[in-house]
Formats: sequence, structure tokens, C-alpha cells
Amino acid sequence: MKRLYSLIMVSIILTDAAAQTVPMMLDECMAYAVENSTRVKKQDYTNDNYRQDRNEALASLFPSISGDVSATSNHGRSVDPQTNSYTTNINFSNTYSLSAQMPLFAGLSRINTYRATRVSVAMGREEIEQVKDEVALEVMQAYFDVVYYSKAAEFAAAQLAASTENYRKGSKQEELGIVSAAERLQLEAQMAADDYALIQQENLRDQAMIVLKERMNYPVVDELEIDTEVRVFQNGLDTPVDDVISQAMEINPRLKSAQLALRYRELNFSATKGNLWPSIHIGGGYSTSFYHDRVTPNLPSFASQLANRRGYYFGATLSVPIFGALGRHTAVKRSRNSMNIAAQNVVEVERSLQSEIEQNYRQMQGYGKEYIQASKTVEAAELAHKAITQKFEQGMVSALDLQTSANRLLEAQSRKLNAHLQYMIKCRLVEYYAGEPLIRL
Repeated sequence: MKRLYSLIMVSIILTDAAAQTVPMMLDECMAYAVENSTRVKKQDYTNDNYRQDRNEALASLFPSISGDVSATSNHGRSVDPQTNSYTTNINFSNTYSLSAQMPLFAGLSRINTYRATRVSVAMGREEIEQVKDEVALEVMQAYFDVVYYSKAAEFAAAQLAASTENYRKGSKQEELGIVSAAERLQLEAQMAADDYALIQQENLRDQAMIVLKERMNYPVVDELEIDTEVRVFQNGLDTPVDDVISQAMEINPRLKSAQLALRYRELNFSATKGNLWPSIHIGGGYSTSFYHDRVTPNLPSFASQLANRRGYYFGATLSVPIFGALGRHTAVKRSRNSMNIAAQNVVEVERSLQSEIEQNYRQMQGYGKEYIQASKTVEAAELAHKAITQKFEQGMVSALDLQTSANRLLEAQSRKLNAHLQYMIKCRLVEYYAGEPLIRL
């Protein structure tokens, strides 16, 4: 009985723990998205290919060694290795060989190829950081969209509750002869409009949640609960924009990836030019063999034949490219063009990044000012709506005035919320450009 009681208690505790799900914060959503992103995984496989290319290029700098073993059985006319004359019989021959070759000079093409592959490995590290940042930024935007529409739905629900209460009071006032039937109908229309607005905001919230799940690679059929609490407004980064740009020029993965791509193209161009130079290779080898037939008497043993028939060779090869249908020269020109394209891409990324930082920095300041002004507008709208509501209850203003006041309050609240959330996004972006990580767990 005690064991059964313990199992029941554990089951209840686990059920309660499962039911009390903790909403995911912004950083947790971004971390989940990066961990489960197919784009990040594909880039990881690409980086592994970069590492394999580097290993292959490194191996090409070392000697190549190969060994061969062959066995042949001849039936009929063949050459007797003992007398080097033709004979007709059944014989068996067995050969063994080992050879090695190493490049001494090839226009530094192999060395530059290896250096280029090392740069590609470093470039891959920057590319995967860039992909992670892009995924995190997309999730951040989708996250704040859900927060915005969730809060907008709360505002709409509050306005619907208020308009429903006003309609209830208006119906009683109509019975008392304080308001007319037209005004009561106006209140009913306002209540229906607020109900429609609530449904619309809830639909937008649900659509934003679907987009967030897609950005996170989260199962669409599973429930996702996020923290929609809007934090207290705080001043953002006060670092001058020039300092932010200078810092981004040093650490931004998109720019570093473009710079490494240029370096890769430069080394690839040097390697391609190296193919126009003569190449020198040295090599050597060892070989021996064994022979046996059914006719020749007293053939040497296997061991003695291997010892007596062994041979060695050493040599060097000089290869001079003279004419190859202009293949090498056109390859050099294409490689030079690729290098120039990469150089222009660096300039383009630098300018784009500087403009992007400048815009986000100014937008951060602008949304901060908008939030302060919107907060004042909301305070004034709340006071005005409260006063008009009291006057309406006293029969001093019409239902149309009450409706206009409620719409102004809702619009002011929406503007304040939008300014606050956009300000938070821009602060994160500017801090990211200044060197702060996007995901802060």
C-alpha cells in the first residue's frame, strides 16, 4: 500500500509539473531556433567539407606511395623468364612493386591551395556565426510580433468589456428616458465593432505564432507559450554611433566572412598562376618477381627468386607547360576576375553594414522619443476617456463622443506598445553591432 501510495503521489507531482509549463523567454526561443535550424546544420556540413578540403590539400604536399602485387597464370605459348625465349607450357608468375613520388616545385600552387583551404575553414566559422545571427534575428522579430498582437488582443478585450458595460448602462438609461434609442443602438454597434476588433487581433496573434514556430523550427501542432510581458522601458546603448560602426567593422561575421572570401580568392589566384610555372617531381621504386612452371627442372626457391630479381630505380621529372589550348591562361583570368568580384563585395558589405548601423541607431533614438511622447498621450487619453465615461453616465455626452474617446485611447495604447517593442528590437540590434551577443542566456 505504501508503494502504491508513493507511485500515485509521484504521478500527481509529474502531472502538475507537466501542466505548469514555463513560458519561453526571447533568448530561449532564439537559442532553440539556432539549435534546431536546418540552415545552421547545412552550414555545419559545409564547414566539414571545408575541413576535408584542407586535409586533402595538406596531404598533397607529402609524397605519394603506392604498392602493387600481381599474379598471372599462363597456358600455352609464353616467354620463359629464365631463357627469354618462347615456350609452350603452363607457368605461374608473381610480381611485387613499391613506388613513391614527391613534388619538389610546382609554382607554389599546392602550398597556396593549402593556404586557401585554411582560409576557407576560417571563413566557414564566420559563415556559421552569420547564419546563427540571421536565424536569431528572424526569431526576435517574429517573437515581438506575437507579443504585439497578444497585447493588442488584451487592449481589444478590455475595450470590448468596457463597451459591453456601456451598452448595459445605456439600455438601463433608455428605460429611464435618459438616452434615446438611437444612442443605445450606437452603443450596441460599438460593442459589435469591438467584438470584431478582438477577433481580428486574436487571428493576427495566432498567425504570428505560426510564423514564430516556423522561424524556430518548432512543431506546429505542439503548444508554444512565450512570455508576452513587456518589460519596463529602459534607456538603450549610449555609445556614439561612430564607435558602434568601428566595433562592427572589427567583429561583424558578415564583414569578416566577406574579407576572408577575398583572401581565399587571392590565394586561389596565386595557386592558379603557379600552374604556368615548370614543375619538378622526384620518385623511386622497388620491384621483384617469382616464376614457376611444370617443365623447367630445379627452379630457384621463392625466397631466392625474390632476392635475385629485385630492382630499384630513382628519377626526377621536369615538366614545362608550353601550350595547353590556353586552358591555363584562361583559368588565371577567371581567377583574377573572381578575386576582383570578392574585393568589390567587401566594399559593398562595408557600406551596407555602415548604413544599416546608422539607420538602426537613429531608429532606436527615434522610437525612444516616440515612446516617451506616446506615454504622455496615453495618460491624457485615459484621463479624457474616464471623464467622458462619467459624463456619459450622467447623460451629458452622447454615445458617439464615448465611442470616439474609446477609439482614441485604444489607438494611443497601440502606438505606445509599438514604439516600446520597436525600441527594444533596435536596442538589441545596436548592442549586437557593438559586440554584445544576440542570445544572452
